[in-house]
Amino acid sequence: MKKTVLITGGSAGIGYEMSRLFARDNYRLLWVSKPPEELANAKEKIMKELPSVEVRILAKDLSNVSAAQEVFDWVESLGFFVDVLVNNAGFGNYGDFEKNDLEKDLAMIRLNVINVYQLTRLFLVEMEKNKGGKIMNISSSASYFPLPNSSAYAATKAFVRHMSNSLWLELKARKSKVQITTVCPGAIVNTNFQAAANMQNVRTFTSGLASVTPQEVAKDAYKGLKKGKQIVRTGWKFRINYYITKITPRFITDFMLIREMEREE
Repeated sequence: MKKTVLITGGSAGIGYEMSRLFARDNYRLLWVSKPPEELANAKEKIMKELPSVEVRILAKDLSNVSAAQEVFDWVESLGFFVDVLVNNAGFGNYGDFEKNDLEKDLAMIRLNVINVYQLTRLFLVEMEKNKGGKIMNISSSASYFPLPNSSAYAATKAFVRHMSNSLWLELKARKSKVQITTVCPGAIVNTNFQAAANMQNVRTFTSGLASVTPQEVAKDAYKGLKKGKQIVRTGWKFRINYYITKITPRFITDFMLIREMEREE
């Protein structure tokens, strides 16, 4: 029987690259994303590459408080059981904390935090009933560090990591058959994230210290999911830097973080 994966933000970036990997393993793809044109174009593109893939799409702004329930209802109307949920959709916002657009920050918090919580909860109930399933929540390297000019974004990703890791322990303690994997990528280049977050020319994407491609993230994340890993830190550069910061004095780490989050002239 064909399995089903639901990927939010599946029509672009790491969501799209992961979709290609799932499709090659004969998964049915359910995509939820905001731009209808992007969804349609991505569907056409992946079906040209993999003609046998089945793709269903839903254009939805996941920052709306009712969106998670609407997504769940849509899946139920299709009659599919979601074997794998990938909470991938998200965006950032860069700038002085008190000067950033308030509505954009609140929409980011609703999408990165509330939507991830609600979708995880809704589909976990169904997976528990079915005695199996997998959830992948995309956090970020930002979840480990204080990020000047992106403090709210870093906080949202810290929520995702802590919630997911805590849930992993909870499921383990009650011997659940549901698996949860948290993915923490470094700064992802060659996506729409930079423009959406107003992070053009921010050094973290160009310095090469922890930057990573969507293909590298997707490959590491998919491999980690199949192995049942609790947490996946994607990209060899970020993995090295993560362990280096464990032994680096705080004032040096803080200096590097400030430098990495500066906009290049």
